[in-house]
Amino acid sequence: MSGEHVLHGLGVAPGVATGRVHLIDRRRKKYPKRRVSADVVDAEVLRLESAWQEARELLLSLKEKAGEHSAILEAHLLMLEDPLLIDGAKKHILDDRKCAEWAIRATVTEIRTRFEALDNAYFRERRSDVDFVGDRLLDALGGDPASGGLAAEVIPDDAIIVAHELSPGDAIALARRKVRGFVTEVGGATSHTAILARALEIPAVIACKGVLDRAASGEEILVDGLRGEVVLSPSPAAHARFQTFQSIHNARQSDLRADEGLPGETPDGRRVELLANVEVPDEVPAAVARGAGGVGLYRSEFLFLNRSEVPNVDEHEQAYDAILSALDGRPATLRTFDLGSDKLSAAIRAPREQNPALGLRGVRLGLARLPALRAQLRGMVRSLSRRRHGQILLPMIGSVEEVLAVRALLREEMDTLHDEGVDVWRQIPVGVMIELPAAVWIADALAEVADFFSVGTNDLIQYMLAIDRGNEHVAHLYQPLHPAVLRALRHVVEAGHHAGKSVSLCGEMAADPSFAPVVLGLGFDSLSMPVASLRAVKHVIRRFRYDDAQKLVQQCLAASTSAAVQKLVRKELILRGLYEAD
Repeated sequence: MSGEHVLHGLGVAPGVATGRVHLIDRRRKKYPKRRVSADVVDAEVLRLESAWQEARELLLSLKEKAGEHSAILEAHLLMLEDPLLIDGAKKHILDDRKCAEWAIRATVTEIRTRFEALDNAYFRERRSDVDFVGDRLLDALGGDPASGGLAAEVIPDDAIIVAHELSPGDAIALARRKVRGFVTEVGGATSHTAILARALEIPAVIACKGVLDRAASGEEILVDGLRGEVVLSPSPAAHARFQTFQSIHNARQSDLRADEGLPGETPDGRRVELLANVEVPDEVPAAVARGAGGVGLYRSEFLFLNRSEVPNVDEHEQAYDAILSALDGRPATLRTFDLGSDKLSAAIRAPREQNPALGLRGVRLGLARLPALRAQLRGMVRSLSRRRHGQILLPMIGSVEEVLAVRALLREEMDTLHDEGVDVWRQIPVGVMIELPAAVWIADALAEVADFFSVGTNDLIQYMLAIDRGNEHVAHLYQPLHPAVLRALRHVVEAGHHAGKSVSLCGEMAADPSFAPVVLGLGFDSLSMPVASLRAVKHVIRRFRYDDAQKLVQQCLAASTSAAVQKLVRKELILRGLYEAD
């Protein structure tokens, strides 16, 4: 290969890296694919069970080494223990007489296919996690369980990893070896690997098509994890350009770290609470260390996803106790399960639907599966009553009747617990997620039956614009700054504040620092986001006056196109030297 080649992908972890290509492509790894005779089927099942135990021990070991990122390995342990995986593989062995390796690959493919069909982008990107767990089982069957996938790799000090895809376990292992950057051909901005790269501050570009075909092992490579640019065999001019980027990035990172212990407050005194989204309790300490004022969204569906039976009241209570204890008095918002036929859960069997996005999901499913919802509400009440702080959030609300129905259930569970001798906190705040256009336009009515609003922009934008972010043909039309979206957000904030209710924003729109002036000017009281985004969003808020943000929003609301809004916002960020603060 000769001459400079410039490729582009999705920048998911800001920073500039310079080094040499180190290729990792597991797609070339071969595993047996053969039928076994009837007399060795039982022995093959024993091989599978033994591999499962070894893989579990490996994941436990990796979890211990992962430190503040152990929550992701905990999710992998739950996947490994999911009956869908191990029972599915056993069925392939017993019914089809497949060898254990073939059975695992077949089962992982089936689960991955289901993930790829999900309507929810966040869960769709969990398919790489399924592959990682399957690889650990296959490594164990091959007699190499301790590798974690990478022990055999000799990785030089100046390595930039180029791969088709990296698992979160790979990212953790590679970060410990001080690799300089990641480039992958596939992946999404909310994948665990992308989240880890941001948290570990390793420059990363994903969805860089064709990079494996272009890159040669040992070739010089430049990676810009902000702009999504990858340069192979860079020219002197490219080196000079990247050195400038690196200097700018280093200065900004120093500024971001300096803000970490400070409040999210504008120069003219407007306070915006910055909160963290978490999936498992282990993530809370890292969120607090990064400056989160609390948990703005706890996704409780992770209690359901990898099990065959619904969690009981005690299991719910233990999970919420862990969250609340780690927060030590800071606020916590516990969301009831947001499951549907598009999210894998053997515990709550939702019907197969042609269009899960418009089907039985969120609070609709909860009201259709009352024992599961009652157990969750009772666990929440027990935990929240003991501390007298925290609140409950209801997802996928489309009507006042749904809120009243859940509130009635909550009262019944409180009465039952009171009769059992529990000192019940009757004033637990109950809020609703604004994710449906219907909820936007009845926000005034919802404010009469809800204690607070949380606007879930990921789903709201998709429903408003009829855009599937995972559909490559229309993903470019997913526009958070679309005038219709901004007007809907303004309506919700005004309705909530008119009723004296707080309004929070969560989703990728809250996590993107380039949107911070707009959400600030719209008047949101708090923003909830992934831990890795806290520094950059706070940096913008602390340097943008609230009155200037309000003026900017008025200009944006008068614009007729997304491009015009983006131009207005970019101009204001550039004026303050904040355009690339993320």
